[in-house]
Amino acid sequence: MKRKLQLGVVILTLAVILFLGSVAGKGILALLSGAKPLPDETSFSQAENAYLSYEVTHPVISYPEEYYSGDATRVKRMAYLVYDEERQTFLKVVISKEHTSPFERLLRAVNMSEEVKESWGDELESQLKPVTVIGSLTAPAADPEGMAALSQGLSDIDFEESEDLIMEAMAQSGWYVLEEGYIQGLPAWHFVICGAVLVINLLFLLIALISLLRKGTGKDFLSQNPQSPITQFLKAQLPWLESWCQKGRGRRTRMAFLAIVVVAGALTALGFYVGSSPREVLTCHLALGLGLGELYGIPLLLGMGLAFDPDKLLKNYNKAWEKLYPIQTEREAVARDLLKADDSWAVRELGKEDSACAILGERYWMVLKGAAGVALIDSSRVGKLYSETVSGQIRTGKVRYSYTSYMIYIHYLGEEDNKHANVQLSWNSESASGHFLTLARKRLGDRAQTVMGNN
Repeated sequence: MKRKLQLGVVILTLAVILFLGSVAGKGILALLSGAKPLPDETSFSQAENAYLSYEVTHPVISYPEEYYSGDATRVKRMAYLVYDEERQTFLKVVISKEHTSPFERLLRAVNMSEEVKESWGDELESQLKPVTVIGSLTAPAADPEGMAALSQGLSDIDFEESEDLIMEAMAQSGWYVLEEGYIQGLPAWHFVICGAVLVINLLFLLIALISLLRKGTGKDFLSQNPQSPITQFLKAQLPWLESWCQKGRGRRTRMAFLAIVVVAGALTALGFYVGSSPREVLTCHLALGLGLGELYGIPLLLGMGLAFDPDKLLKNYNKAWEKLYPIQTEREAVARDLLKADDSWAVRELGKEDSACAILGERYWMVLKGAAGVALIDSSRVGKLYSETVSGQIRTGKVRYSYTSYMIYIHYLGEEDNKHANVQLSWNSESASGHFLTLARKRLGDRAQTVMGNN
């Protein structure tokens, strides 16, 4: 199951990488390589869709290209019809409204009469300084707004040379469009999003491949000394632990893929709702949705090897056990005692994300909890045992979470009056806590009344 999940992550990330490569690969590469200056000998048709830097020297007229959604009076982008003297043709340059100041300065300067230009003297050169635009060229298209602006310009401009340029522009069948900050007709930040999601998927793919190729050590650990009572005891826990882990993996798998599908689907639907084109939805909304969904879902899938791997959990329990009882012969004695206890002496509390199992032998009681928690009680030394219900609230940011724990405190003989118990056990349900107390009373026998009182 673990290898299937890792293989699933490999397939998922590869699919996303191939998808992003097909819809945004060229744009990402163009963004990484940077804008190249347009050579003088290269025509606009040859540079179509190329990411380039272009020097505007002769803007002819300007007009609004795009308004903010919901506010038809607020201009978002301006269009400038520009004359290219080298190629003897016109193109349209689209600029964000916030970046139009140098264009307006150049537009005023180039459309001044010769007499006005002479009056500027040495300052004229700074007014005629070219403006560099970085973006990509797209094919000519019909532009009724541009034609209307040119027609209006004929009646507003008295300078004969400008009038001649406007007439030439109107006679041109169509204008190539250079959009600032755009690559292949899409905003450059779309490709930044796609590139970031691509990197995230490459990282997840690498982690999944390493996990897939790395040999597990849990099963090897259990087969090293099969005759040892310690190994036999740990193997005896596999049936319930494997069942719990399988349910946990299934639940997390559903949560992971549901998160990816829901987030990606919701952002895609939002993209179409706000009127974005299919290409915009694919490179922005869907790509962003996949990235956000994967940031939540894929760590869940990859993390199941730690949280829901029964062999690894048993290895962690063994390490914790070694810390409590470093001498192996002592651990073997404990294991032999616990192996005599059948399933009727076990208390199991199996939650969605956490598990706890207590086994009460004739002398030793062991509790396996969480990813690596082990508590060991020598019942022959128990002098006081009592329970307590603890409740409260935990605050995380502005949210308060309530909790209730059913605690069992165990003091050893001679330490009954100590403030802190020798062993503390925490249960999430009153039934599990009560079941443990019932079994403890049976194991203590005649000592139960003295040790436990009315618990």
